[in-house]
Order: sequence, then C-alpha cells, then structure tokens
Amino acid sequence: MNSVFDFNRWILYTSKHWNENKKRYLLSLGAIGGLLILWYSFLIIVTRDNPVGENMQMVTYYVGLYLTGSLYASLMFADLNEGATAIHFLLIPASTFEKLLTALLFSFILFFVSYTVVYYVVDYAMVKWVSAIAAEAGHYTKPNFGLTAKVVNVFVAPPGMGGDDNFYIYFLLAYVGVHAAFLLGSVYFVKYNFIKTVVSVLVIFLFFVFFVHKVIDFIPNGGFFEPFSVFRVYNGEKGDFAIRLPEWLNIISLFLFKYSMAPVLWVATYFRLKEKEVNA
Repeated sequence: MNSVFDFNRWILYTSKHWNENKKRYLLSLGAIGGLLILWYSFLIIVTRDNPVGENMQMVTYYVGLYLTGSLYASLMFADLNEGATAIHFLLIPASTFEKLLTALLFSFILFFVSYTVVYYVVDYAMVKWVSAIAAEAGHYTKPNFGLTAKVVNVFVAPPGMGGDDNFYIYFLLAYVGVHAAFLLGSVYFVKYNFIKTVVSVLVIFLFFVFFVHKVIDFIPNGGFFEPFSVFRVYNGEKGDFAIRLPEWLNIISLFLFKYSMAPVLWVATYFRLKEKEVNA
C-alpha cells in the first residue's frame, strides 16, 4: 500500500469526512441561500432602478464567493485547534496528501460548484420576482424598476466592456489564490485562523502595493500594455517609444503570475500539515 496516496484509503477517508460533516455543509449552504435572499430583498426595497441589474448580480456573486469560500477554507483543519480533536485528526490512518486532497475536494471544488448552484437558484428566483413586480406595477411609480432584469453569466464579461479578454477570469484566479491562502492559514495558525489569515493577507497586500508604488517612482513617465510586456515611455515632443520584453519571458512571467500562487500555497500547506503529524 502506497504511503503517500492510496485511492481506496482516500475514498474511505473522504466518506468518513462527509459522514461527520454533511449536516454542517448542508446547513451552511442553506444559510448562504438565505443570506442571498435577504440581500436581494434589501436591494429590492431600497433601490429604485433595476435592483438586480447585471453589475449588482456580478458583485453579489464574487463578493459572496470570496467571503464564504475563505471562511470554508479557514475551517477545513479546525480540528487542529484543540488538543483532543487534533490528536484524533492526526491519528486517522490517512496520509497527509490524502487529507489535503480531501480538504481541497470539499472546500474548493465541491463548494465552488454548490455555491454557484445555490447562487443561480436564488438569482433566478429574484430576477423573476422583480420582473413580476415591474409587470404588475407598470412604469408609473417606478419607471425603470426591473426594466432590464435578467439572469447574467457571471463568468463572461458583459457586452460593451471593450477588448477581447474576459477579465472575470482574473477574479476567479485571484479567488483560487485567496482560498489557498486561507487553507494554509487554517493549518498554520492554531486559533482564530480566519482573523489571523485576514490580517496576514492584508499586510502582504499592503506591502505589495507599497513596493509597487516605490518602484513606479523610479521608472519614466509612461504605461504598461499587452498587458505588462510592453512599457511605453511618454517622451513629449521627441516622440514616444516602447520597451518590450522578449516573448518567451513574457509568456513565462504571465503564466507564473496567473497560475503559480495557489500551487505554491498548497505545497506549503502540505508540508505544514505533514510537520504537525511528525510533531504529534
């Protein structure tokens, strides 16, 4: 039997995890649906024009995804916070990789699918409700109320944004990185995982902003294009000129910028979890 990953052993561990946590998972999905209903109901009450418009649906989906997804990730290894539950968790006959894989399965893959389904069920119902209100009330008291209400695809950039790139993919990629950071925080911090991870992420983000701001102070007046491989220098009357990175370097840098953060954090989570097992 492989000590790193055995499929049958992983299936048994995954089934055990589901049986122990299915009520909590199902109730939390119901709570997410209830909160979405409350939020949309609030918008319908306080917003005069198109309370479930395209932009509001996009904002609701991604804000909810980031908040609830981060909370889910920070609770995946909550058993390590207490001595008795930590000993039980560490003595479970499953490898570190299998435990991490199960955490990713439930908090990342299944949660993402379930959240999206719950969101669209609520969103569809709210859009139909707003359309029915608008049709019944007419356009006398609320001229634009629900006039353009329709269910939108949150994974596709809305028409009229300009450009060929779908920038919403970057929101999803950023979510993957944020989720990985909170999953690492659930293993790294002993107590108050969510709060400590929020503070850590904010500190790192502020440091990055400060670093970028200081770097920009040293570069000539200009701007980045395509998206960061070309820097055009504004040279006034002498004419602008562009500084272009080699294509191979641009491809590698953009790939690492998009896809490297989450795997690096997953690897860090694996070794941190393995260290806890060794120390136990």
